[in-house]
Amino acid sequence: MNSDMQKISIFRKMSCFCLMLVLIATAASPAASSESYVSDQGGEKQKDVLDVEIRVNPDRDVNCIKTMELGSIKIAVLGSAELDVEKILENSVTVSSVKSTGEVEPYAMDYRDINSDGHKDLVMSLDCHELMTQLDLRKCFCREVPLKVRAELEEKEGAKTIEGSDKTLILPRFR
Repeated sequence: MNSDMQKISIFRKMSCFCLMLVLIATAASPAASSESYVSDQGGEKQKDVLDVEIRVNPDRDVNCIKTMELGSIKIAVLGSAELDVEKILENSVTVSSVKSTGEVEPYAMDYRDINSDGHKDLVMSLDCHELMTQLDLRKCFCREVPLKVRAELEEKEGAKTIEGSDKTLILPRFR
């Protein structure tokens, strides 16, 4: 039993050490916007793309995803005076990452005001395992990764596409 207790103690120390490294790296790096991850595709964005605010894990205090987490993760597209989230075509929503070429589609969507600004927000549920495997996020262990949401709007709207991103921290799952 003493050997098992030593293993658990070492495991806890390793997880604390990893978390400390992440915090130090985050504090030491200059504040970079999510746009620094976006590759230059020959100039400015098209005029018909509307930048929107995205929140990963809007219901949680900590914005992270654990590598072996089961269940779902929520990503919210925040509504505003310029964007009525109910005009988003549900079958066009995709979540991707600059770290891979894969895309994931949400399996459920809900409309509610999560940031209490008076505008409805689109809250999407995605399968955690599918997100990790399709976007190849397991190799991003202890790093912040930007997740990008892209969707189409109904034809009668001014902009035809919305796009936004938010960073999330990829952490190991410990017992």
